[in-house]
Amino acid sequence: MNHKIDQYDQKILQLLQQDARVSHAEIGRQVHLSQPAVSERIKRLEANQIIRAYRADINPKALGYEITAMIRVSTQQGRPYADFVASCPDIVDCYTVTGEDGAVMRVLATDVEHLQRIINQLNQFGSTSTAIVLTTHVAGKAIAIPLAHEQER
Repeated sequence: MNHKIDQYDQKILQLLQQDARVSHAEIGRQVHLSQPAVSERIKRLEANQIIRAYRADINPKALGYEITAMIRVSTQQGRPYADFVASCPDIVDCYTVTGEDGAVMRVLATDVEHLQRIINQLNQFGSTSTAIVLTTHVAGKAIAIPLAHEQER
């Protein structure tokens, strides 16, 4: 999966991160390639798993989720929480991490009682530590595309 990214791919990826619904024709106009050339490049980026998916950016508060929390789970038993996390719709991100904690999760809850129910369920897998997000300064930031000469190092 060590795919070389050139300046055209870089610009295509930047444009798609800004708006995944932008047409291939519009991308072509902005990067000075034909629409078929853009389509082929996008297919190659998808085939090489550089582009993994296209998603809508949903506002959790508009759906009634008033609380975003980060929950750390400490466990010495591997990842016994993995199946639960995968099936729990309120846990939107989960990362296995180094250090004392086995995992860090981003959780959405409608209220404190809902958050408490999630915490109680996670407690069966190890000790938890929860931080409620007060302000989000950066979220869903576009991934910086390394310059072609940086990839050759």
